[in-house]
Amino acid sequence: MAPEVVFDQGLGDLFVCRVAGNVLEPHVLGSIEYAVENFGCALVVVLGHQRCGAVTDTIALVDAGETAPGSIQRIVDAIAPVVRATRREAGDEDYVEEIVRTNASAVAQSLLDQSTIVTDAASDEKLRVVAATYSLDSGKVDLLS
Repeated sequence: MAPEVVFDQGLGDLFVCRVAGNVLEPHVLGSIEYAVENFGCALVVVLGHQRCGAVTDTIALVDAGETAPGSIQRIVDAIAPVVRATRREAGDEDYVEEIVRTNASAVAQSLLDQSTIVTDAASDEKLRVVAATYSLDSGKVDLLS
């Protein structure tokens, strides 16, 4: 679902950066900094979603000790540390959703860790950075931070 629909906003009302697995790569980081610096963006939401394919595929690749083709491996490399650090119980059906939540929170923190523009705006209380998840089943957004 498009973020404009999820948050009941019109086209152009949100500055949206969509990337598989919420990976914080340089172009995404630069885009977020651009929105903060030039548009006075007051809120950054790192929004994971239920049954995320990038997370599901990363779990499968990590479990199998395999790699993804091409540049897809960069996405796997970014999510894999969260997968490895998150304990899984046998038969844990919520494991994927736990990784989605943990990954969204980790990316929100990385944004603050990697960007002085974002950190300064947050310190000056001009910007809030939050992690959240979106339920494909219910349409509900849950704030994590």
